[in-house]
Amino acid sequence: MNGMKRCVLLVAISLLPVAELVRADALDKYRDHRFVHISDASRDQLRAIEATGAVILDCAPAPGSLDVVADQQQLEAVQALGLTIHVKHENVQALINAERQPSPLRGGDPYDDFFLDYHEYDNGVGSIVWFMNELVTRYPNLASMVDIGTSGEGRTIWSLRLANDAIAGNKPGALYFSCVHAREWVTTTSPNYFAKHVLENYGTDPVITDMVDNTEIFLVPVSNPDGFAFTWSDDRLWRKTRTINSNGTIGVDINRNWGEAWGYDDDGSSGSGSSAVFRGPVPFSESETVALRDMMLNHSNIRTMVDIHSFTQLILWPWGYIPDLCPDDPLFREHGFAMQDIIFDVHGLNYVAGPINETIYPVNGDSLDWAYAQLGILAYSFELRPETGPFGSGFILDPDEIIPNNEEFTPALLYLTNTDFVRSPVIIELDSAIPEVLTPGVELPLQVSVTSQYEDFTPGTARMYYRFDTIGPFNELMLTQIGSNGYETTLPATNCNSTPEFFFAADSDQGSVSTLPRPAELGPFNPPVAAGAFYAENLDSDPGWTTEGDWAWGVPTGGGSFNGDPTSGNTGANVYGYNLAGNYANNLPATNLTTTPIDCTGQFDVELRFWRWLGVESAFGFDDATVAVSNNGTNWTQLYSAAADHISDNEFETDKAWTYQSFDISGVADNQPTVFVRWGMGPTDGSNSLPGWNIDDVVLFAKGCVATKGDYNGDSLVSADDAAAFEDCLQGPVNATPPGCSILDFDDDDHVDLTDFAQFQEAAQ
Repeated sequence: MNGMKRCVLLVAISLLPVAELVRADALDKYRDHRFVHISDASRDQLRAIEATGAVILDCAPAPGSLDVVADQQQLEAVQALGLTIHVKHENVQALINAERQPSPLRGGDPYDDFFLDYHEYDNGVGSIVWFMNELVTRYPNLASMVDIGTSGEGRTIWSLRLANDAIAGNKPGALYFSCVHAREWVTTTSPNYFAKHVLENYGTDPVITDMVDNTEIFLVPVSNPDGFAFTWSDDRLWRKTRTINSNGTIGVDINRNWGEAWGYDDDGSSGSGSSAVFRGPVPFSESETVALRDMMLNHSNIRTMVDIHSFTQLILWPWGYIPDLCPDDPLFREHGFAMQDIIFDVHGLNYVAGPINETIYPVNGDSLDWAYAQLGILAYSFELRPETGPFGSGFILDPDEIIPNNEEFTPALLYLTNTDFVRSPVIIELDSAIPEVLTPGVELPLQVSVTSQYEDFTPGTARMYYRFDTIGPFNELMLTQIGSNGYETTLPATNCNSTPEFFFAADSDQGSVSTLPRPAELGPFNPPVAAGAFYAENLDSDPGWTTEGDWAWGVPTGGGSFNGDPTSGNTGANVYGYNLAGNYANNLPATNLTTTPIDCTGQFDVELRFWRWLGVESAFGFDDATVAVSNNGTNWTQLYSAAADHISDNEFETDKAWTYQSFDISGVADNQPTVFVRWGMGPTDGSNSLPGWNIDDVVLFAKGCVATKGDYNGDSLVSADDAAAFEDCLQGPVNATPPGCSILDFDDDDHVDLTDFAQFQEAAQ
C-alpha cells in the first residue's frame, strides 16, 4: 500500500515545476515531532532510545546529554525509561518547512539571488550544479567543471576547478569539499560562494589574482549527493550515504570510512549499520569516499584541504583517533588560530580551534587523519554556524545565515590557500625581527632560514633585493650562509629622506622562485626611517619622578579589591603605582605622578607608550584616573580620563592583566626640549575605592624623521663620508635627480649639479 501511494505521488509531482519537485512525505515526515533534550542517559538507555526509531541529533551519541527528534509514541517510550525530557520545540516540521520558503528578497535572477536560499543538487536552473556551470560560462578562462566520481546511486560528484591555465608553472593545489553529511545544508553554499567571490574579484584584487594565476583550487559543494537528495525528498535530518548495508540497514558515514585508523576505537565510529557513525564494512567501501581519496592521489600538487561541516563553529585538525598531538601541531595551530582571528574580525563570531579528538570528540577513519598521515596535506575541518542549534538542531539553519556565514568563512579559505606552506616551493623564514622603524645612519643585520619544501632549494641562490627610493631599481645582495639552513646579510644605512623597501628570494631546482614576502602580499618589507624609541624607562631602578600622595616606586603587592594590583611589573619587579599595598582613598583630590623633563628636540610624530594595570570606579564620573602631557610643566593637555572616556556598561574599569597603551603626543612634544608626562589619580568620591594605577615600561617613540640636506648616509652629520654619493648623483641639469639622491639636491631644482656640491661643501663639517 505504501509503495503504491508513493508511485501515485511521484506521478502527480512530476507535473509540477522543477523547483517544486519535493515529495509530500518530505513536507510531512516530522509533523508532530518535537525537539527534546535528554539528560543523564546511561549506555543501556541510549541503546533503548535508538531502538525507538527517534532521531538522535548528536553526531557521536554517547551516554549523558542528548538532543533528539521524536514523535509522541517515541517520547512516551523514552519517558518509560525513567528519563526526563525538556522540549525545545513543539513542531520540527514547521522549522523544516520554513527553511524551504523562498526568500522575500529574491529579485528574479537565479544567479544574483543564489545565496538567499538553499538549493537542490542537480535539478535544472537554480540548482547547485547549474550555478557551478553558470560560473564556468561567465568565467571560461578561469573556471571549469571536473567529474571526480560517481555516487552509489549513480549521481556525478562534480568539482569546480579554479585556475588560470594561461599562466605556466608548477602550481600547488587546494581541495575544499563539503556536505559529507547530508543534513548539513549550509556547507553546500560555501564552495560556490568562495568561487563566486574569487572569480568576481580576479583582476582587481592583487592577492586573489596572484592566487588564481599560481594555484589550482578544487571545490566540491556536495560530496554525498545521494544523501543530500534524500534530505530534500524524504528526510531532512538524514546524515549518511544511501548504501544498502548487508543487514538491511541503510547508509555509511563517509567521514568514518577513510583508511587511516579505520575502526581504531568504537568511541570514534561504529560497526553497527544502524548507527549515525557507521564506518562501513571496510575502509573506502563507499564510492563517495573513493572519489575524494582519488582526487588527492591523482593531484599530488594538493597541499591543503578543508572538509566543511556544520555546526558548532570549530576549526579542527589531526589527530581525531587519539588524543596525542600530531607531529605538525605547531603548524596547524599557527594557521588555525590565524583563521580563528580572521573569522572573528568579520562579524565577531568565535570559532574554537584545536585537534579533533580534544576539541570535539574521538573520530576514527576520518578524512583529515588520512590526508595528513598518508599525503602530508595540511588538512582542516570546519564546523560552520551556529555555535549552538536553535531548538536543539543547528542543521536547520535560517537561510538568512547563509551570506554572513560565508562572509566570514571565505577570508579564512583565502588565507589558507595563500599560506607559505601551500604557495612556496622553498620556505624563507625570518630569524630576525623587522623593526618598526629603521634608525637613520644605522645598518640593519638580517638573518633568514631557507628550507626545501615541495621543490629542492638551489644552493647559492639566497639573496636580498633592496632600494631606498620607490622609483629606482632594486639592488641585489647575495646572502652569506651561516649554518645548514641559515643565511645573513646587512641592509645598508640610509637617511630620513629615503623610503626603504627590501625582500628575499631563493630558487628551486625546478626553476621556481620563492620570495619573502610573496608578491601577492603587501609588497616588500617597508619600515619607515625614524628615531624610534628615544626615551625608555623600564622602572627596574627608580628614575626619580615627582610623586604626590600615595604614588610610589617599588614592587606591587597584589592587594586591593576586585581584580587587585599585580604582584610584579610588566617586565621586572618594580612599577610606579598608587598605593602599592592596595586601594586609593575615598574623597581623594587629583594626585599626580610626573616625569622629569624629557628632551624631544629633533624628534617628530612622537607617541607615548606604556603598560598599565588600572582599577578605578569610572562610571558616571565617580572616580577618575588621567594621563596628560605638557611641554612647559604648566599647561597640560589631557590624553585620557577614566571618567570622561568611560563607555562600558560596567561600573568599574579594572584590568586583569598588564595592558598596552599608546597616545599621540606629537602636537605637544614634537621638537620640544622639555616634555613632561603626568598620571593622575583622582578626584574620587566617597565610596567604592579600587587599586588605582600601576605603570611600567614607559617609552617615547618618534615615528617621524626630518632629513638634513647633504646627510646621505643618515648619520646626522654632513661630512666627507657623504661626498662619495655625488659620483652617482651628480647628473647636472639634463637629467632629473636619480633615485635616492634628492637629499643632495640643496636648491630643490630636481637635479644634482655643481651648485649643489658647492652648498654641500659649505655645510660639511
